[in-house]
This record gives sequence, C-alpha cells and structure tokens, in this order.
Amino acid sequence: MNLYVQYHNVEQEGLPLSDPPFRKTRLGIHTRRPHIKDAAGRVFLVAGIGTPRRYFLWETFEVEEVRENDGGEFEASGTGWQLAPPQQLKGKAFEAFRSACANFVGFRGVTDLAYSRTLLKLAQAHRPPAKDEETVKFVKTLVSLLRSDHPNREFVLDLLARLEPMRALSIRQPHAEAIMRGVKKVECRSGATNVRGRVLIYAGLGRYSAADEAAMMREYGIGDVACDDLPRGVIVGTVDLYDCDGGEWHVRDPQRASKLVKPKNQPQPVWFNPF
Repeated sequence: MNLYVQYHNVEQEGLPLSDPPFRKTRLGIHTRRPHIKDAAGRVFLVAGIGTPRRYFLWETFEVEEVRENDGGEFEASGTGWQLAPPQQLKGKAFEAFRSACANFVGFRGVTDLAYSRTLLKLAQAHRPPAKDEETVKFVKTLVSLLRSDHPNREFVLDLLARLEPMRALSIRQPHAEAIMRGVKKVECRSGATNVRGRVLIYAGLGRYSAADEAAMMREYGIGDVACDDLPRGVIVGTVDLYDCDGGEWHVRDPQRASKLVKPKNQPQPVWFNPF
C-alpha cells in the first residue's frame, strides 16, 4: 500500500473538527503539488496546533478521487475516518520523520519511511467511536492550545459545553459584565473553592441599589452601556477559574456567549448546573 502525508496548519486553515466530533467518513485534502494526481493509497493528515507547535495525527483516508479546483489547487478525497481522538505525535522517531518530510512542506509519499507504520498503527487503533471521556479530554486539550482569537475557539468551547456541561457561577451585574470585559479578574467569595477550569457565568437577577450600581460601573470604567441595560437572568459567557487564594477566586480568558441563554434549572447563589 502506498502511504502519503499532508500537513494542516490549524492557525491558517482552520480546525478540521466535525460536530459531533470524529464522525466524518468522507475526507479530503488540497495541495498545489500536481503529483497528487498520481496518488493511489492512504493519506495521513497531520495537524499542527499552538505555540510551541504540537502535532496530531488527525485523520486518514483512501484516495478515491483527485480533481483540480478553480483556484488551481488539487483536491484529493476518499473514504476514511478521523481518529477518535486524534493522537499527538512526538519523540525522536517522530522528529526524524518530520525532518525526512522537510518539515511537512507539501504533499509527499512516505511509504518507505519506517515511521509511516506507526501512523498506520495509530490510525487503526483509534478508529471511531471514541469513549466519551476521551473526547472530552481531547476537546479540553484543544481549548488550551487554540489562541484566544482563533476563529474556531468559540465553536470548540460550545462543543465542550455540550459534551461536558459546565457548572455555572451566579454573579450579579455589573460584576458579571466586568468579568466578561476582563476588568474584574478576582471574584471574592466567603470561602475557597476546589473548582478549576472553564465555568459558565450566570448574570443573576438580584440587584444592588441604584447608587451602588452606579458606583460599581464607574469603578469598572464601564461607560458605554447603562447598568439597567446589562443582561440578567441569562448565561453571558465562560471564564477560566484557574486559581484560588481563600475567598479570592482568580479568573481569566473570558469568552462571551454567542447567544444569551436562560438556564433550564433553578439558579443558585453560587454554583449550579444550568442545563
């Protein structure tokens, strides 16, 4: 069997992740290298993500069709599978393979390279379906690797929220808005918490006095919206709760929700499962 490798830069080309994940069976690649027209065999797609770069064996398929598109690129497609989940490639043997592939520049045959057998074994060992916990673990890895401004990051966060429902933290306005703006980085509570990772922020319905809310808005430097117009009773986004010093809960990397959603379950003063 002829074996080939193609590199996919996630920062430049987007994230090749389906929803639900690892279910696509009709797969493909594109390249300007015309020798792909003679390809007959199995293609491995290696995806590079993050800084420093991490490499994952993402998917594999048998070449069934090659055509030239209007942009002058050649598209090869066929039946295969996305690894469930994709497997990180690392170590001396992989680095030697990457070097032999000229750092994955262009579509190329790798049949004669010993590491291609490792790729084949990994692909066979991780055929779908994936275990739920493995899928959640991998999607969490993606969240940690994607830059905050990556266009696919919110998609991955939404996917993670469906795969592993997050706990929601109830916070009154305008504190919730200040957290979403990255102005408020410490949430003060009566005691410590063991919760870590990404959590939902629920803007509670409770109100402070008008004078207190006005003072908070000035303190946070929020002047482009009235406190009365801030959303309440809905999930406004997510945040990474990464540390805790007694009653000081440290948060970072706020991500606004693409759609404000009311929780299905009864909100609680601190933590609750909204869905």
